Amino acid sequence: MSQVQQPKVEKNFKYWVDKAVSVGAAVVIIGALFKILHWKFANELLIVGMFTEAGIFLIYAYLPSDPQDHSHDGVVGSATLDSSELIKALNDVKQTIDNTNNNLGTINGSTEGLKNLNNQFLAMGKTLEELNHFYGSLKNLSETMTSSVGEAARTKDQLTSLANNLTELNSVYSNMIHAIKGK
Repeated sequence: MSQVQQPKVEKNFKYWVDKAVSVGAAVVIIGALFKILHWKFANELLIVGMFTEAGIFLIYAYLPSDPQDHSHDGVVGSATLDSSELIKALNDVKQTIDNTNNNLGTINGSTEGLKNLNNQFLAMGKTLEELNHFYGSLKNLSETMTSSVGEAARTKDQLTSLANNLTELNSVYSNMIHAIKGK
């Protein structure tokens, strides 16, 4: 079986179409990243990327097929596409875009939940810091009261000793007064 050579122009055109597919896919991926991270121009990048991909797929539909490719049941170079197939292809692209948008919305909802959870953890951390400060103050108060109890006990002992001394002194003075009167 002899090989049919494609003209150089067709190969060159297909080369650039292949490059455009890669660029379009890169724009879609970057747009998805921007959407996930909530960066500016995410929607615009996704729209440009998806339309680029859709346009490239339409161009591919009209490119002559590779003669070595037997996937078209022996039809070589067929580039016909009826309107129902084109509409189906466009509907498929639209469905893919809708699915991507839904998936990105789900991811966005998940990241919002994580942000809320992070905020709750931050609030809990602040509450724990406040509780630690409160317990530290309570500990200082307890230590102060404990030392006050010790000082109060010493003061009581000193007052008791003073009272005993005064009682003895009164007794001595009382004896002196009795001795002076009893002359």
